[in-house]
Amino acid sequence: MTRTTAPSWEDGMIVGSGRVGAVVYGEAGTQTVSLAHERFFIPAHPRPGAPGLAASLQTLREAVLAGRSADAGAAMMAAAVAAGSPEDLVWTDPLGICATLTLSVGGAGPTSRRTMDPVHGEVAVHWDVPAVTLHAGAPRGGQQVWLVVRARAATTVDLELRLGACARPETGATGYARFLRPVVTAGDTGSLVASTGDPDRSATVVVRTGTPWTASESGGAVRTRLHVPPAGEALIRIDVWVGAAADGPGVDDGAPDGGEALRARTAAHAALVRRSALRLGGVGGEEEVRRDESTDEESTEDLWRRARAGDAAARRRVVATAYLAGRAHAIAGTGELPPTLQGVWQGSWAPAWSADYTLNGNVQNGAMAGLIPTGTPELARSLLNLVLPHLQDYRRNARRILGTEGMLLPARMSTHGEASHFSAEFPHVFWTGCGGWVLRTAADIVATTGDRSIVDDRLWELVEGVLVLAEQATVGADGRRHLVPSYSPENSPPGGAPLVADATMDIAILRDAARAAAVLARARGDHSLDERWQRLVESLPPYRVAADGTLAEWIADLWPENHAHRHTSQLYPLWYEADEAFLGDSHGADALRRAAEATIDARIAWRAGDPTAPPGRMEMAFGLVQLGLAAAALGRADAALTCVEWLALEHWTPALTTTHDAGRLFNLDAAGGLPAVVAAMLVASTQDEIMLLPALPAEWPSGSVTGLRARGGIVVDHLAWDADACTVTLRRLPEAAWLRADGRAGLRVGRAPVLAGAVGDARHEVTIGVEPTTWRFARATAGAAA
Repeated sequence: MTRTTAPSWEDGMIVGSGRVGAVVYGEAGTQTVSLAHERFFIPAHPRPGAPGLAASLQTLREAVLAGRSADAGAAMMAAAVAAGSPEDLVWTDPLGICATLTLSVGGAGPTSRRTMDPVHGEVAVHWDVPAVTLHAGAPRGGQQVWLVVRARAATTVDLELRLGACARPETGATGYARFLRPVVTAGDTGSLVASTGDPDRSATVVVRTGTPWTASESGGAVRTRLHVPPAGEALIRIDVWVGAAADGPGVDDGAPDGGEALRARTAAHAALVRRSALRLGGVGGEEEVRRDESTDEESTEDLWRRARAGDAAARRRVVATAYLAGRAHAIAGTGELPPTLQGVWQGSWAPAWSADYTLNGNVQNGAMAGLIPTGTPELARSLLNLVLPHLQDYRRNARRILGTEGMLLPARMSTHGEASHFSAEFPHVFWTGCGGWVLRTAADIVATTGDRSIVDDRLWELVEGVLVLAEQATVGADGRRHLVPSYSPENSPPGGAPLVADATMDIAILRDAARAAAVLARARGDHSLDERWQRLVESLPPYRVAADGTLAEWIADLWPENHAHRHTSQLYPLWYEADEAFLGDSHGADALRRAAEATIDARIAWRAGDPTAPPGRMEMAFGLVQLGLAAAALGRADAALTCVEWLALEHWTPALTTTHDAGRLFNLDAAGGLPAVVAAMLVASTQDEIMLLPALPAEWPSGSVTGLRARGGIVVDHLAWDADACTVTLRRLPEAAWLRADGRAGLRVGRAPVLAGAVGDARHEVTIGVEPTTWRFARATAGAAA
């Protein structure tokens, strides 16, 4: 519950079905419901295709290898323009507003409070004068938003459906709305078509209230009035779809009448949210966000205030609440497609970064990061739905930019796969890591579910396409293959330009892609590419410890480190299954681990110098996720906790939504990222081993978590710990039996497996079957007792 108001959409409350989303905001007696659809990207920008750089590639490589990165960047832009690319930055098509519905409650004073129920995907606005409540929800998987107005006394509510209620003066009166033409229809229903001129790319919104609608004099809106009887309610159903009318929802899809329509259709969302629950020190879980309408519960702003003041119990409660709300919003924002930067919500005609899919970190380290480990791996298939339809675009990118076969995926996309968004400052066309990162996601879906069906012909084409690109785009020298030019998102060496050789992230992704491809090959039963992947990995340059003792962001030693940055892409080797180069007791592995720890410490120290929104350093929530995941893999519970608490305390709003920067800019990265880091602190896994409590902080002396997923098709039904012991209940999904025919797995308790010799490092061989089995480990000795 929050007593704050919502003067702008970024302060609003959100509900989502995965396919459609609604933001509810406003002050006093007027509330606006801003509606969006996962496929409504406005065709607002040109689509020139990838730049023709292949003919100039040798010139660029010579400049980079000579340390003249700025010259390489200038040459890249000159060659692109000469080949026909626009001089200005080309943006992706933005996620648009389908329509806004404004509700004005007769005689209403200020709102008294707003309540959020993430478990059921419902929100409500309450007025004391008159005693009226507006409820909103969006049933899982559908294309509807439901509103229910309840009142103690007879009340009137005026409704207006239009296109542009969300325009802000500072962004101009129209923004991207200038690319749309609203077509309204009045009658038994009120409807609005946000027309792009192409029926297949237009959005339709139909509002059903049971009352007649009339068109405004200007023809840009439709209106109606509801009369809510004493101690009664009025139901408003909003259908939202993109494309031809035949693709939209039917008039009657069997939904029940009355206000119970909302509650009856929340079961699917609630089931997904309840798959995983976190409790810390006796608090957490569903009860943390109460579903009643009492006025005496503590508000979110008061709870956060206590936590920021240093109350340890409040800090644990904030983390547990953020875990619940973050998972709920990531689920609500995932439909056929993954969440965009803003999930499936929109309230601006000038969204930051087009509210698109930014694939160099935001999607994978942000909104999607927690889907697999916290119990909903099937939702991660949405990423494949986004990328696999555009394989031909990726082939064209490779030919035009690198002069090779294979597939080069773009760093940003929404409606196509053309790599056309780039500049000298952000040379995204030379970041080659997206394809391999997609393969990692696909492999983890297979590894946690046992589902082999996802490895279809299209995904296998991508596996081969990523490999062919790496084979042909790398440059041979000193017995190694090198990526030149390369780019580490979105950083540059101090005082330099961003084009480099062998960005650590690109090399790490290729090494990891080989392991991911092996999982996918086993699922498909096709090992024809295995040897080629292995040869590629063996030919890549090794990781490097920089002169300052950190993990080098650029493997070539021409460029010094730049820690004053929001990304930490060089830590990719520790985000999933730790890279083999970091494992074991060898001097080299130990040096890399210490370098990675030094990197984490340097980036945390930089942020701590001014932990506020820009021009401060608390910018980009998923940068904290990158640090937190690596810290958890290294057993650095202190650093991981710092990242989790910064995410929870500085990137959550009183309405339980999340922001890109500390307290600013609606964004879903923290919602998906925080649960992912918490899960990594509590369970780590490889194909053959599970580590319990690899990075458990002293500040969480007792707690429990349910529903986490581990590789090998293992479900962590329940994990609990206190000062004396750790108890875990595990089972293996029947459909995952092929991953480990004998059912065996290694089980460890204590610190992360990359740190040998620690207390709890002993490995216990156990058999995990389809029936839940419980093990208990004494924390002092890590001894096993069945």
